[in-house]
Amino acid sequence: MFKDYNKYLSASLKVYIFVLVIISILKIVGLDYFGIDSNNPILVEIDKLFENRYLLDFYYLITLTFYTYVVVSISCDSINSVKYTLLTLPISYLVQNSKYWFGLSNISIVVDFVYLFLLCIIYNKIYKTISYKKLTKRFIIYNIISFLIQLVSYITRYKYKIEYDYGFITNFILNFDYMILTVIIYKLAFMKGVDSVCIYQTEVGSFLQKKQNLKKSLQELRKNFQSNLKNFKKYNKEEKLTFILYLTFSFIWNVLSVLLILLFARLNYSFVECIFILTSFWLSKSKFGKAFHFNSMAVCFVVSNLTYFILNRVTTPLGISIFVPILLGVGLSYFTSKLVKKTYKTLYRGMPIDLFNDTILKVVDKNSQKYNICKEFYIDNVTDLSLSFKYNYSVAGIRKIKERINEKIKELN
Repeated sequence: MFKDYNKYLSASLKVYIFVLVIISILKIVGLDYFGIDSNNPILVEIDKLFENRYLLDFYYLITLTFYTYVVVSISCDSINSVKYTLLTLPISYLVQNSKYWFGLSNISIVVDFVYLFLLCIIYNKIYKTISYKKLTKRFIIYNIISFLIQLVSYITRYKYKIEYDYGFITNFILNFDYMILTVIIYKLAFMKGVDSVCIYQTEVGSFLQKKQNLKKSLQELRKNFQSNLKNFKKYNKEEKLTFILYLTFSFIWNVLSVLLILLFARLNYSFVECIFILTSFWLSKSKFGKAFHFNSMAVCFVVSNLTYFILNRVTTPLGISIFVPILLGVGLSYFTSKLVKKTYKTLYRGMPIDLFNDTILKVVDKNSQKYNICKEFYIDNVTDLSLSFKYNYSVAGIRKIKERINEKIKELN
């Protein structure tokens, strides 16, 4: 079930960035409803515990070590940097405290940036995992975009004025979502390859690609509407009335279902969190395909309300995290899509890369020559003749490989 959970992580990242941009715009226009909850009773008790300077230093050291491991791993394209990161603990401790000993807190970001870059250079000098040009490129891309996301989150959830000493609770809450984000980026980078995803570029998506997808979706929507309208005109009066009543009652039923879900959320003091969960679910549905539905509307109604009630109870308040409700909403979309029995069609030219991978990886390995041949033919539009020269096969041999792959896919249905 979790074999392709990279889709879940990717969708969660996209929804998070989308939501972060939206609430940033809301704050700019004066709707500041997503600030941090520094009065949370549990965090207040934890804050009292961390009044001990040594515990506070330990917390900051652990977070710096975590970020060091991620930055070194992604920049140097290596997942074996655990020992190296642990060996840097004493130095990290000195660097962390030197910012306060020498009054460098105002340039803390610059100090951390230089320190982490030097660690990456030293690691690569020892293990020679990547060229220094690629290392520098990855390091800069990762850190600049990470800084921008942190900055937007800071302004959105705290204040416009940058501060460097804002207490443990504020620091913890501001870091909580960012640590989740960092783990997701780390996992995606090594599941898809850092160069192929360019760390953030693929996940955030280019504007032109999104514009093209939106245009395609609108064209399909218009085509479906015109087709349905054409069919509707062919109905007799009784069939038209039945169709209109069906759409009306279906709309009313869905609206009542959502309102009831929100009502239960309101009674459980998780109204806004529920909106985040619902929004994340709807935004990510297209990523995973068709969601699961029960045959009975009554059963679907009960299970939906019960599911959202449970999610509303287990989610964290928005004052602590806006990422957790998003993870739950996207997770619900991902899980329900897995309950749908999929029918795999044969490969065809011009098919989306996600559908291509979802189909062909059921029968061949991604690192195999057969996968590369099919990808170049069906996705990159390379001819059979060119493939025969590249892979040292006859044209008939290339065609035979494609036929066998499609026959295996048909056997899945």
